[in-house]
Amino acid sequence: MTQSDTKIRAATLADIEAVIQITKDNEHFWTPQVDGAEALERILERPSNLFLVYDDGEILGFILGSWDGARAFIHKISVRPDIRQKSIGTQLVSEAIVFFKNIGAPTVAVAAADGTREEEQDSTEFWKKVGFEPIPARLMIYFDVQGDENEN
Repeated sequence: MTQSDTKIRAATLADIEAVIQITKDNEHFWTPQVDGAEALERILERPSNLFLVYDDGEILGFILGSWDGARAFIHKISVRPDIRQKSIGTQLVSEAIVFFKNIGAPTVAVAAADGTREEEQDSTEFWKKVGFEPIPARLMIYFDVQGDENEN
């Protein structure tokens, strides 16, 4: 597979099923509210969001991100597990950086798995390889923004 054989493009509704399958194949599908079809459709609706796919006749990988007007952030990247080590992830990151640069973002950040949880792999070396620098920070998340439906 050479660069001329590949195509990175903006995702469409037709790509969502393949993207979800890649996410599941990589065991990165956490919850339908974040990783499901409706969530991906919402991402497509907002022009400052990033949703690119790597397509060479079939979807081989994707990258998601957003820009809030001050900060750009890559939320997820995933490549089909059977074709890793082909620079697809590197190419997706490069295109994401170009996207964010073109809309005015001064920096691009990512939350990288560092292997501190049993089920996660350390992705920090990949991110360093593609030009990201580690900073002292810890990603924290509030999972129940929508609230418990049983609460009054």
